[in-house]
Amino acid sequence: MSRFGISSLKKLIQNKNSSRAIVVMAVILVLLAGVGVTAIRTQVADQQVMPVSGEIANDAEIAPLVFRSAYFSLERELNDSAVGWVPNDLMISPTAWFDNKENLQRGIIFATRGIINVFTTNFARSGSGEELNKHLLKAQTSSFPYAEDVWMFASSESRYKEGIKSINSYLKDLENDKAVFNVKTDDLYVLMNTLESLIEMPQSRLKTGVKSHFEADDAIYFAKGVCLVVRDVLNTVTRAYPELMNRGGKQNITVALETLDIIALFNPLYVFAGGNKIGDSMAPNQVQALASKLDITANRLRDVKLALDK
Repeated sequence: MSRFGISSLKKLIQNKNSSRAIVVMAVILVLLAGVGVTAIRTQVADQQVMPVSGEIANDAEIAPLVFRSAYFSLERELNDSAVGWVPNDLMISPTAWFDNKENLQRGIIFATRGIINVFTTNFARSGSGEELNKHLLKAQTSSFPYAEDVWMFASSESRYKEGIKSINSYLKDLENDKAVFNVKTDDLYVLMNTLESLIEMPQSRLKTGVKSHFEADDAIYFAKGVCLVVRDVLNTVTRAYPELMNRGGKQNITVALETLDIIALFNPLYVFAGGNKIGDSMAPNQVQALASKLDITANRLRDVKLALDK
């Protein structure tokens, strides 16, 4: 800084009115920063599991609950999120910097796609030779596979909402006896296998693909998004089919759901990747901590799956 600049700065500080203005501005900036951090953290805070209350009497009640569990978290992001669908926001948008929210939503749509495939192919027809319901086929092949970062023409949000609408059209067909909902033990086995695979994908990424703090939070919040969907589906299906609890082991499912609840609560002020190849082995390793929780969940789901295969 030049002598003129230093002199001007001294005069500004020495002036009482100017000093007060500087203090006020500093306080405002701190408050704004605090509000910003709080807003960002709130957007990835604890997400409650899809509520399932009372006794589930028959297939007419099971089908809407089961299908809704697949898109419950996605619908919440589309309709209830204060920042909307972030992955397709342009770089000029302030929300484009909410990378934790972005990765959470990417994890949610990734898991939703996999589960809708199972429900469409296995739950919504009587046998492998039967034709798929046209509404579910549209959701499976056109709506949910749509890229999550498209912002113009047919946006990602509009396609995903279209997919949810298609599922509701299938459920309407089901009410009018124009569609099928038929779940067998083999179908539950396929579902458990899919849930296990969905967990293993982010688990593998956490174990081998994270080399810095910046990569750590992306991987962790993607994993959290996947787990939110898996938790909704596992909780709903085990409530709808209590025999799954008995055959697969009540303890296995209880521990899996409890572990998924812990993952849903994960929302630190800062994500540390201690122990990775960045020279900071003294820092906490939250990557490894979350990977161990995913290990527990995957192992429990595998035990349930194997019990169904006996």
